[in-house]
Amino acid sequence: MAKLMLLAPQSAAAKLFELAVQIDLAGISSFSFPLPSTFTEAKFVEEGFPIPVGQGVFAGMPLGPVRKVALIAALTNELETASASVASTIIEHVLKIAVGNGLAKVLFSDDAASDLAPAGLLNGVVPIAGSASMSADLGALVGAISAAGIDAENTVLIAAAEQAMAIKLAAGPHFNHRVISAPLDPGTVIAVAVEGLAVAGEGTPEVTATRHSLLHVADPSEVIGAPGAPATIAAPVVSMFQTDSFALKCVARVTWSAAPGAVAWIESATW
Repeated sequence: MAKLMLLAPQSAAAKLFELAVQIDLAGISSFSFPLPSTFTEAKFVEEGFPIPVGQGVFAGMPLGPVRKVALIAALTNELETASASVASTIIEHVLKIAVGNGLAKVLFSDDAASDLAPAGLLNGVVPIAGSASMSADLGALVGAISAAGIDAENTVLIAAAEQAMAIKLAAGPHFNHRVISAPLDPGTVIAVAVEGLAVAGEGTPEVTATRHSLLHVADPSEVIGAPGAPATIAAPVVSMFQTDSFALKCVARVTWSAAPGAVAWIESATW
């Protein structure tokens, strides 16, 4: 059982990040990804005649800094010993799922960018009204991306469980678009042109353990001791060392940015 539980399912966010343009922000806080808003089209040129020189206007797509989504859980050494080390394996599994879901909740949202997290992929994107026709809805999604001047050939579809299953069941052997099931509202389908999605950091949750920490056991947690008039002390606070316990911390560090027009989405599909 312990070995099986180690195989935590890969989150919808991590699956999408694997297909996106990977940017290394090592040594820098942020990066402006250049995108051409207009550029000279290539033309056929007669033999011996001069080839045109391309010119265009570029806009920067900001990426970074890397942000983190994280969660901590604690358990006693007695429980770990009594369960033959299965307890920590199960908690690690649950933490990875929780962090993956927390990441997906922001990634596939319309939230604006903040000091805590990048903007959700749906931020500023007007939804397309869903219908009872799968082919019409998927065509509208790909058409919206193509109309924005972005190659829709490698578009990825992220859908609520019901719609993701319907697409997979209906897709023929030549359907070449990746379909990812995500924790979305029923009837929601998101299309992302992965060439227009830049990602930095590591979207896969990583777990570390410690036996020498002091935790404010609350959600949200606060600074354990904050100066002021009067000073404030968070409660309840538990010492892992004193209670013969240990804490598992799960963190995913990542940031992303989507080019204008690279994302389209449908709400309230009924198929």
